[in-house]
Amino acid sequence: MDKNPEIRVRMAPSPTGYLHIGSARTTLFNWLYARSLGGIFVLRIEDTDAERSKKEFEDDIIGGLKWLGLDWDEFYRQTERTDIYEKSLRKLLDSGKAFWCYHSQEELEAEKKSQIEKGDPQRHVCEHKKSSTGNGALGKGIIRLAVDENSIRKINFEDEIRGSIAQEERLLGDFSIAKDLKNPLYNFAVVVDDVDMKISHVIRGEDHISNTFKQILIYEALEENVPKFAHLPLILGTDRSKMSKRNSNTALDEYKKDYLPEAIMNFIAFLGYTYSKEIMSMDEMLKEFDLKKIHKSGAVWNVEKLDWINAQYVRQMEPEKFKEIVGIKEMPLAAVPFVTERLDKLTDVINYSYFWETPVYNKDLLKWKKATLEESIEALRKVRDIIDHQEFTDKEALRLGLDDLAKISGGDRGLIYWPLRAALSGKEKSPDPIEIAFVLGKEESLKRIDEATKILP
Repeated sequence: MDKNPEIRVRMAPSPTGYLHIGSARTTLFNWLYARSLGGIFVLRIEDTDAERSKKEFEDDIIGGLKWLGLDWDEFYRQTERTDIYEKSLRKLLDSGKAFWCYHSQEELEAEKKSQIEKGDPQRHVCEHKKSSTGNGALGKGIIRLAVDENSIRKINFEDEIRGSIAQEERLLGDFSIAKDLKNPLYNFAVVVDDVDMKISHVIRGEDHISNTFKQILIYEALEENVPKFAHLPLILGTDRSKMSKRNSNTALDEYKKDYLPEAIMNFIAFLGYTYSKEIMSMDEMLKEFDLKKIHKSGAVWNVEKLDWINAQYVRQMEPEKFKEIVGIKEMPLAAVPFVTERLDKLTDVINYSYFWETPVYNKDLLKWKKATLEESIEALRKVRDIIDHQEFTDKEALRLGLDDLAKISGGDRGLIYWPLRAALSGKEKSPDPIEIAFVLGKEESLKRIDEATKILP
């Protein structure tokens, strides 16, 4: 596809926690938009919160995106850009569009409490913007954007997903944009970065809509063009509340051990979007993706659907690749199809360890429900004799031999097959015991039967 450098989007995670599902979905949608139009995808680490930002979180975010297969064209860290923020802050201070505020936290809390009690809009209209102290004469304070408290204007933007959204300018008050010249706050740093990086479309969660109005005022104060905005629907838990640690696992790392990256990508691609079919390759997603077709309503996190999607990808894997993914070298290649056709989560592979490990036996499991333990063990010994005399090249020949044994044992097939299943797998439920026997081979099958029959003295 031809490059379209005018399309520039960004993902801007904060390294104050591990990469979570919501951020992964937002990254995917940004990536799809950029790649589908030949645009540029920027990864920007927003690490200005020195107290909460940690290297381990940044490493987790970058590693998680790479694991998902999401690449980027440009990379930035906010802590490497402090001079740019200071320059823009000075520009606003010099023009009178921003000012220093010296109200204490206690004063601001009291103001907020009073507004709540009176039912007034919660905003701070600062007298410092109209006095000489607002130029920094009193020393340390915070920097606020000067907002017209008497404005009758409505800040309006056309959301690419939701249509027209508006809010009264005066209700924002004189909001803070920096702790000082060296420490910009979120809304200010984001705008300066988006301007400097020529971001054309800001695609993010709907919980950022309230920030958008403040950011538009900052764009205007800096006399810069406002990008287009698209606010994605929230991801909801099963109780239809916002997905959180209380009602769901939110960290991507929690899912890595159970699911393939392709399955997670396929699943989260549907969280707020409808494609033509349920299993989609990345190329197919790129062909169908349209920003304006993203849903407005919240998307429910359905782990059963994720299990199903993962199962489809697992079934398509080559046996050697599957063994590599689950990290079990001892698994016979012949066992892989029997495992993958029953697997939803990768960690469930341990339920089929009998293909490469001798199971632990107990009397209750070996006993057929319509017979005594002694009768069940005796039947198993007869099964052993049949297996011992088989060439082990023809499954149906073995099945006929066991069926004949069942006929002369009163016609009860369970008496023959149940103890055999238990001896080979140590499980009540498993694939066909004859299939297991052929995966294990004649020698191992006889060995397990011998171990099982030792349960009686």
